[in-house]
Amino acid sequence: MMMNKGLLLVAQFILVIGTPIAHAQVAEPVDEFIERTKTVTYDCPNPDDFAELENHLTSNNLTQSQKFALLVEKSHFLICDGKASDAQRLLFEITRGEGVDKQSYFYASAIYQIGFTYDLKEQPQRCEYYDQAQSLATERHSDIYLSATLGLITNCRMDLSVGERLGMMFNVLERYSKTNNYQALAHIHNSIGLIYGNLQQHVLAAEQYLKAHEMGLKVYTGSNQLTILISAISSLLASGQYERAMQAINEFERINRDVATPLTNYFYYHALTGYYYRTGDIENLKAELPALERAVEPLSNPVYKAMVMWYQVVPCVYERDEECVADYLHSLQSMHPAVKRHLESNLDYLKLMVDMQMVLRDWPQAEKAFDKYASRSSANNKHSQSSASILGVANLYSKIYSLESEIERARRIKRTIVGVGIAAFLLFTLTITYYLRKKHHAKLTIDPATGLLNSDVAVSQIQRVQAPEKGKTNALALLDLSNFRELNMAVGLAKGNEILRDISKTLQKVTRDTDILGRYGPEQFLLCLPNIEEQSAMRFFDRLQKELDETRMGPPSHDRINVRSSMSIFIATERWSDMQSVLDELLLSINIKSDH
Repeated sequence: MMMNKGLLLVAQFILVIGTPIAHAQVAEPVDEFIERTKTVTYDCPNPDDFAELENHLTSNNLTQSQKFALLVEKSHFLICDGKASDAQRLLFEITRGEGVDKQSYFYASAIYQIGFTYDLKEQPQRCEYYDQAQSLATERHSDIYLSATLGLITNCRMDLSVGERLGMMFNVLERYSKTNNYQALAHIHNSIGLIYGNLQQHVLAAEQYLKAHEMGLKVYTGSNQLTILISAISSLLASGQYERAMQAINEFERINRDVATPLTNYFYYHALTGYYYRTGDIENLKAELPALERAVEPLSNPVYKAMVMWYQVVPCVYERDEECVADYLHSLQSMHPAVKRHLESNLDYLKLMVDMQMVLRDWPQAEKAFDKYASRSSANNKHSQSSASILGVANLYSKIYSLESEIERARRIKRTIVGVGIAAFLLFTLTITYYLRKKHHAKLTIDPATGLLNSDVAVSQIQRVQAPEKGKTNALALLDLSNFRELNMAVGLAKGNEILRDISKTLQKVTRDTDILGRYGPEQFLLCLPNIEEQSAMRFFDRLQKELDETRMGPPSHDRINVRSSMSIFIATERWSDMQSVLDELLLSINIKSDH
């Protein structure tokens, strides 16, 4: 079963916004509401806003332009809810009123929507309204202009060859492909799919619909994806790709669990029933029919209702229920001619008509039905064969588009290379600058005589030490070389810095990476042991002072002199809050020891 055209066309229009907008308890000012809910032609308004829209329409304080804008949005809601006939009546009523601003966005949107409601019914008046909407929109209202243009190319430019129409479509695609407007791109790919579908090239159509779905995934969640997906399912079924079609139907069902509008429910059961029909699974088709019948009840589209009637008679044919088949054929007398013509454009339906006459054993009517089937099949075959040249043209356009894309890609690569080169140069410059700056900064932090941190840096780092863990301390020691002058005399006055470097090496050998060691005064060193047990700290300091005291200085040919040092210790269980007071206390303690 080829999915009906009306169902495919809805995919151009209905991409329902999936993320609800939270509303305040107090009614939103009408102008703010209109601006917030104004929705492009290839989307649908958020269903959560409909109640507030109806509430605004009850107000007696609306201006004419406010009321017109709200009613146009209401018609948008109705179309998205599958009530195209109700929407059309409303649109005719408001657009024919006096004092309407025909330069406004909402008037152009109303004219486009009228064209779309005609399009859903396969009626030729659509072209008149699409043309008018395109003129009203020009470039001011880009969404209306795009939708009207695509509607004209797809349905109204029959004076042009299909190759030219596809060329026009690819030109539109090229224009938007350079943007990140994925909504518009999905809309365009969907329209290209419609043209391929009209050519009976359902594999190509499915490819375009799936591209549209892929584009939609970049910006849409929830129900936004569903009507694009139903178009893809339609073409997958029509091209015999049943496994992929069922995968898409399952994806549709998963998304629809959280959406479940009357229209999306109908789409789901229509697709599932159509799958069972195409695969000959009549038992499962019968099982899904009640759900499909319930789903179509709130919808006003006569094509949808005719499709349900089609599926309802299928089990009757398989079970050779003559009364049921006769009732269906009798009901066709009251069917709208446009709907009947639409059904009879479908080979599957014409085949079913042959089968129904054979069930009734009405051989003359069966022969007539078969002639219709054969005639349509022959016309489709010729159309399909002649479309080979058309597809060649489309392929040419595709190649041109690909070539232009390659040229644009080459330009982008060139710009990227230049950009990368500049960025690399800047990065190199910044790296060298950073390295030199870091080296200079490091030079400023190091005491040149000892290679340890200088006084300011050491004190600053100690002051930033965090509070110790429970049961531990931060231990700070100030070491003073008591006999530095004597040592200096022993090694020679010119070699005083060697003494300091040797002592620094001794200190560095016994300290940890986490400890902070620096030169504090001419003959003094500052050592901090962060986050250490107090007893361990005291043992470490005792061992360190012993190591220093056992260090001997002086030339080998003379009596060497032992280093004598004094040490003052401060133990803290919190962060250093007043570092200067701590240092003053350590210095005072050192001086007292020196006096003794």
